[in-house]
Amino acid sequence: METAKKRFILSATFCFMLSIPLFPENKVFFRFMPLVNAPAGIEYFEPGFGGRAFLDYSFVSLPQKFNFGLSLGGGYSRLSVKDNSVFSILEGDAGPFIDRQFLDRFSLRLGLGAGVYRYQWNGRKNIRPKLDASFQALFHVSPFLSLFAGAGYTWYTFADALPINSVKAGLGVSLNLGELVQPLPRVSAEKTGQRRIFPVSYAWYEDNEIARVKISNNEPNAITSVELSFYLERYMNQPTLFAAVPRLGPGESAEFPVTALFNESLLELLENINANSVVSVGYRSLGMKKEANIPMPMPVYHRNAFSWDDDRRAASFVSPGDPGAVYFARFVEAAVRKSVNSDTRLPKNMLLAVALFEALDLYGINYLVDPASSYVELSENASSLDNLNYPYQTLMYRGGDCDDLSILFCSLLEALGIKTAFITTPGHIYAAFDSGITVEEPGTAGTGFIYAGGTYWLPVEITASGEGFAEAWRLGSQEWNDADGEGVLYPMGDSWLLYQPVSAPGAGENLPAMPEETEIARRFEASVRTITGVYYAKK
Repeated sequence: METAKKRFILSATFCFMLSIPLFPENKVFFRFMPLVNAPAGIEYFEPGFGGRAFLDYSFVSLPQKFNFGLSLGGGYSRLSVKDNSVFSILEGDAGPFIDRQFLDRFSLRLGLGAGVYRYQWNGRKNIRPKLDASFQALFHVSPFLSLFAGAGYTWYTFADALPINSVKAGLGVSLNLGELVQPLPRVSAEKTGQRRIFPVSYAWYEDNEIARVKISNNEPNAITSVELSFYLERYMNQPTLFAAVPRLGPGESAEFPVTALFNESLLELLENINANSVVSVGYRSLGMKKEANIPMPMPVYHRNAFSWDDDRRAASFVSPGDPGAVYFARFVEAAVRKSVNSDTRLPKNMLLAVALFEALDLYGINYLVDPASSYVELSENASSLDNLNYPYQTLMYRGGDCDDLSILFCSLLEALGIKTAFITTPGHIYAAFDSGITVEEPGTAGTGFIYAGGTYWLPVEITASGEGFAEAWRLGSQEWNDADGEGVLYPMGDSWLLYQPVSAPGAGENLPAMPEETEIARRFEASVRTITGVYYAKK
């Protein structure tokens, strides 16, 4: 019978220990306390020493940091008797307790218990009921270790008219078994805001938020040295630390913008994905280092995706290093080099722009309106998604809409060292470039130019590629004037300070099949004769 009881107790204890990881938020403590057991009101007994052990199970959290649970205790102590004999006590009890944490490292606990004790004295043995009341003050050294001082009162039934009233006191150690077996971080993260992630702006997100998260401290104490980082596997070389907080109190929450240092692998995305990213929260709880890795899905769009919430963002598609654009621009420059370097009254920037414009027409570039991706419609709704082509793509497709053609033309000019700009008017975007005219030149205040920032910009309606440079210039100037002050000119250099230019992978795999150099030179010289007359007519 005794063997069966022992097996049952051992099995129950083993199952209880295994259950701790399954219910980590229900705190389980083991306490041990050496004590002094001092009987009160009975002169025959004298104080003695002993020890008690407890298994506490806290499973209800109440308002104002109160916690409720059940405690199972047992112990052994001895009382000295005046006849030089010993009164030994083996006891066990169970009952409720309630505690409250007042400071990060200090809490108080009150407990009640009822049970039985077995005494042995002068050859006599018996089992009798008992009642307990106890009080402890705990100092939390770490999440799993606490020191405590405790005192209590026990009422032992001894004889019908002779109970033993005992006062107990001692110092002890408390272990949080859950923290020992499975020390879990107790913080949570909730995404409270989300920005769309566009690969073309991958460098911009290092200093600008992609989302907002709210971090909540669920530890019973304050957490310190809080560090938050974001990581998206494959598209980041390492996690990005986006926030650091010295202290976050128990139950407190704080919201932070998430930033990320992406790598160029984002530019390989050909379709939208819902990326499995992770927000890591590292902190210290009562000196112990903890870390929580919280999955947080992030929508990432394909590399051509774009929104017109900031028109300057389109500057990222303008790439002076795009292999297709560089090859095209250098080829055209070589084809007209003799004419450009000859005696002419036009600035060199204008001559090269004319050559590139006419070469694009010879190449077969067409203006194509995409009804599903029209600047006219999408620019009025900043939340709408657009698809923009990189320069090499427009060359490969031999066409595009107004934003695609403007990106290509600006990329060609920038490849030759000529500063460019985007012009936006209601429902339209087109290109402008630094004409090369200096402020000191006499007679340059005529119509057809836009003077801004010390530069005379020449507007070009690139969609009129089949009508000649002179007509494209006229249309660009007219559109600026018709905008009646609603037009905006964005110099590319200024926009690049926010949105760096990128070149998509694979841009150099299919270089454009260029027109004949002699044909480019012929078209260029004819266009220059027309432009020369127009230029001086405007002065």
